[in-house]
Amino acid sequence: MCVWLLGTPALSEPDPSISVPLVIPSYVKEPAKADSLASYLGKSTGQGALALWTYNLKTRQILANYSSPSYSGPAVKFGAGVIAGEAYETVRKAGYRIVAPECGLTGVTGGYVQGGGQSQLVTAYGLAADQVLEWEVVTPRGEYLIATPENNTHLYWALAGGGGGTYGVVLSATSKAFPEGPVAGGQMIVQTKNTTALWEAIGVWYNQAPSYVNNSSDNIQFFITNETLTVLSFTMPDKDASSIDNLLTPFLSDLDRLDIPYNLTTTNYPTYIDSFTASYGPLPYGNLCPNYPILSSRLIPRSTVLNQTTNKNLMDVFRTITDDGTWWVGCSILNVDDNPFTSIRPAHPPNSVHPAWRDAIAYCNPQTHQPYDWHNPQTNNQLRQKLVNDIFPAIESATLGSGVLNELDPTYKGDWKEAMYGAHYDRLLEIKHRYDSNQIMYGLFAVGSDEFTLDGEGRLCGAY
Repeated sequence: MCVWLLGTPALSEPDPSISVPLVIPSYVKEPAKADSLASYLGKSTGQGALALWTYNLKTRQILANYSSPSYSGPAVKFGAGVIAGEAYETVRKAGYRIVAPECGLTGVTGGYVQGGGQSQLVTAYGLAADQVLEWEVVTPRGEYLIATPENNTHLYWALAGGGGGTYGVVLSATSKAFPEGPVAGGQMIVQTKNTTALWEAIGVWYNQAPSYVNNSSDNIQFFITNETLTVLSFTMPDKDASSIDNLLTPFLSDLDRLDIPYNLTTTNYPTYIDSFTASYGPLPYGNLCPNYPILSSRLIPRSTVLNQTTNKNLMDVFRTITDDGTWWVGCSILNVDDNPFTSIRPAHPPNSVHPAWRDAIAYCNPQTHQPYDWHNPQTNNQLRQKLVNDIFPAIESATLGSGVLNELDPTYKGDWKEAMYGAHYDRLLEIKHRYDSNQIMYGLFAVGSDEFTLDGEGRLCGAY
């Protein structure tokens, strides 16, 4: 794979002149991205392909008085090489908070935001894709474009949720910023050897989940094992710790009823960044990654947990997954409903975020306790086969009509078009063909990728 450097440490501003050499022969394929190389799907690499290394595009600009027809207020502009930790450091100094990745090494303008973009702040403000005000893009045809809700609107729509590395090379993105302020945080551990009582409590926890985030800005990240329910972080922007006590009153009563002990601690943080680093470690890199387990991610519909029968079915699936101690399930309770009559989040322009996000109450990741073992491929393959053949199909059956995140094992065997793009796929494919008519950009499970196939030697060939 050839690597083409875009920008240097000495010249980190995007240069529109790079649009000329991007008109490359159609037989040369370009992998989807090369900003932070944090792609579970392996989109950052491609045998015999041309990679665009954007890591040195380090634009970091605070726009305190950004103004456009669709938004007026504070914004931030980040180049394609800016990682989350650098972005957080920039906005902290300026007194803002942003919707950005939890892994400090993940790029803020690549597949993360172009795939939707989860965060501890999504219930407060919406997904990362909902925040984007403009994209600075070079298309595969060599056009240098600024895509906004008012100009090049089809491209803007596709980039905001339709998957990374598909429609053009994003040089920078400008997104909304929000005033920094206090955050209530905390952790909780629920543990018992009485597994019957534990799983009843976990079922109650999921059933009550919508009440935790309805008409609120709160986020709860937790995981379940065969012995515990552990809340890693309560994140409640612009509240104090008493709000956590109030929120949990019904659930703690159920724990008392089931005679299950718990340990709850709460903290008042002066800023979101203080809360964030308490969960994920110091900036700029944190301690979440690069510890990569074998995993895939599924959106959990609100309707599933509210129905007694389907909620129990989901709990049975999770119990089976975690039973032998090899796997655990990590989840984030959230609400990104954007119905103008019911949502408390700021309005956003139309985008291509999978509709299942708007109906989700959580996303959940079945994952191995141990990180990927680079020295034992046989064990890795066995675990991945277990994931794609047994675990993930069972979760999909328990959450019919939902979708997946772009944190997906590359051996996934389901209907990837429906799971990743839903009803938006056909329109996304039309936009893909419009801006990449020579089919230069390719990525596994990217829009239009089924128009190619890999032969026995790993070469990419037209499927027709």
